[in-house]
Amino acid sequence: MIESFNISDDYLTFDELYRLNVTSHEILIWSSSIDLAEQYEYYLSQPTQSNLSNEKFFNCTQPWFGSQCQYSLEINEGVLVPKSFETALTDDIFDGTCYILLECDRGGPSICLDWREICNGRIDCLNDGIDEIECFSLEINKCNENEYRCHNGLCIPKLFLEMDSYEAQCLDRSDYLVNFFCPRFYFNFNLFECQEFICRPDEGKFSCGDGQCVEDFGQCKTNRHLLLAQSVSVQGNLSYECWISMVCLTKIMDKIENMSCNEFIQSSKIIEQLKSCKFPLQFPIIPVLYGHVRFLYHPKGIDNINVTLPLKPDYICYDEQLCDFLTPTFRHENLTCRSGDQMNLTMNAALTTWKSIIDSIKPYFDGCITQHYQIIDSYHSSLYHCKDSSKYISKYRILDGTSDCFLKDDEQALSELSCSLNQTFQFQCPNEKQCRSPLFPKSICSSPMQINYDDIPFYEICDRIKDSPVVLIGGRNHSDETDCEDWQCNNINTRCDGFRNCKR
Repeated sequence: MIESFNISDDYLTFDELYRLNVTSHEILIWSSSIDLAEQYEYYLSQPTQSNLSNEKFFNCTQPWFGSQCQYSLEINEGVLVPKSFETALTDDIFDGTCYILLECDRGGPSICLDWREICNGRIDCLNDGIDEIECFSLEINKCNENEYRCHNGLCIPKLFLEMDSYEAQCLDRSDYLVNFFCPRFYFNFNLFECQEFICRPDEGKFSCGDGQCVEDFGQCKTNRHLLLAQSVSVQGNLSYECWISMVCLTKIMDKIENMSCNEFIQSSKIIEQLKSCKFPLQFPIIPVLYGHVRFLYHPKGIDNINVTLPLKPDYICYDEQLCDFLTPTFRHENLTCRSGDQMNLTMNAALTTWKSIIDSIKPYFDGCITQHYQIIDSYHSSLYHCKDSSKYISKYRILDGTSDCFLKDDEQALSELSCSLNQTFQFQCPNEKQCRSPLFPKSICSSPMQINYDDIPFYEICDRIKDSPVVLIGGRNHSDETDCEDWQCNNINTRCDGFRNCKR
């Protein structure tokens, strides 16, 4: 082994290193420069033809380093390592890099645009959604036969998949489905292993700035989620009293201007300050989700508000043109909204945090389009048209474990369509006709879901939303949405539910 070889204090040539079976990786960890390691790797690829055989390598011993071991630093290792851990584990808010080539308006100055948030399928910049402009071209992108199509639409050579590598080659890691943990220590051997990727399809979509991805308003190890909360909670044109009370009552933050919200709530002043607000009140003053979803508050009995729970919005407002499958039931000024009752907010006792409210309404808007389509060929061979919606998605998103369409029809049994993709690593379970995306774990075939069909309420049958998994019965796929064309579209369960069930 190389570790047992006594390398000279002078130098070794590339030819001598080659005969000793030294690798470029070992050259790098022996305090050599990256340039020299790259030169040696190039030499290894053609040792008999290269003119680098006499290139010199100096093996430096600590604390010396440099091309000829001419530099040194006095390092007290007993002090340096503990301080590194202390720095890495700090609770300070993450001060990350910003993508400066786009002038992005996030609503507040606290948070900037991370490069991973460009073309991530959601609007982060409020100035015309410039972070998602021209991104639909990725949906219709086609790869060559010798290329693998990553889930985000980019292509990599299939040769990369054959390499004995423990790293993903796709930017979204959709070609390498092994979960790995990225500890937050600055002296990691390969820090880029975590930081050079965007969020995976099966992860949360909020980037923490270091490779970690969480759900919206979820907790980042870097604390970047606090910057998001600060940015969303800007005061704007609200009075100070109204703004402070809304920040604390909605539980969007625990502390505002170095004041604990718990102390403020217990002081019994918060309800009186809330009465200073002019209702109906939009808060936050900017969208809370997808660049267009907003909260509108118009509480009926302010004196009876339970201050221990987050204040729920009375209306959820959105861009009607982006979500044409939803029917607004309330309009305020230029906002189109649906009531909290229709979004399952009023009677939901599980909503105990700001994040839980966000999680509760997200499924209603996951099927919205990101931006207005310019000109789109509805017969484009690489696109799938979501049912009862203007949304188009790539056919490679079919049966990938993520519902992109509001009716979840992209995750239903589309056997013929899904198997026509000829996607690398696509597979079929023995009892199924459809072909599943490689994003599914193959263990899903051996672990059938146990469903108690008695638990499915009657009103959820034929409501256009599949609540039970597809089951193969008599050679045919069945679910709670099978043969629903025989049901009347206008019935007691569908009238005035805010959804168009009958075709015009």
